[in-house]
Amino acid sequence: MALQTPPTTGARDLTATALYCYGVTSADAAVSQPDAGLGGASVEPVRFEDLAALTSPVPPGKVRARRADLLRHFDVLAAAFEHATVVPLRFGIVFDDEAALIRDFLEPRHDELAGLLVELRDRVELRVTAHYREEALLAEVVRESPRVARLREQTRKGAAPPLMLELGELVSAELQARKARDARAILERLGSLALAYDLAEEQIEHQLLRASFLVERKRLKAFDEAMDELASGQEGRVDFTYVGPLPPHSFVNLEKRR
Repeated sequence: MALQTPPTTGARDLTATALYCYGVTSADAAVSQPDAGLGGASVEPVRFEDLAALTSPVPPGKVRARRADLLRHFDVLAAAFEHATVVPLRFGIVFDDEAALIRDFLEPRHDELAGLLVELRDRVELRVTAHYREEALLAEVVRESPRVARLREQTRKGAAPPLMLELGELVSAELQARKARDARAILERLGSLALAYDLAEEQIEHQLLRASFLVERKRLKAFDEAMDELASGQEGRVDFTYVGPLPPHSFVNLEKRR
């Protein structure tokens, strides 16, 4: 699986006959999705041998990465994923027409796509996000670090700037240590139930972890139970968001070759 470049958020002029491609599934499992595509267009399969690309005609004008269109892109894939294995494409893949789609994509990459459909059979993506509760975490640091507690009391009485700086640095170090420890524990617990995981490196403030896990369907119940255990064990300290099962967006990085 090749590395994926970020989606382009710009626009390009298209003809009315252009085809937007959401992903690929098997020819015998592909079905139409009336009015589900971008701009309310119907999604129809374009078949080539044992493959089918899920497509819809692009309206005249421009295609942009607007929120509504992004949601429709993922909804189309999710609907197809309910009854078949799907190889998702990133947002924004457009072909001039059906002939170009087959000639430039389905035919030359047939073996790769067919192999991915076999590889991804009965596998799903599960997304987990964990956020600290700031007040609970800071209280924990003060409670467990005598030095932090002492400096905190001193700064409340108007301590000198060097003590304020030391307190800030010490608290930051304590938070980073806890984040590394907690993230490692979550990944070890959930990673043991997954075939692979994709960890987001850039996180917002107080975010402990954002990761996607590739999991066999037969292990969904075990993964659900592990999530329940984590949420119960961290109640009042960490809030979890758990989404899935989804098509394996984070583990398939197909894009149109130029």
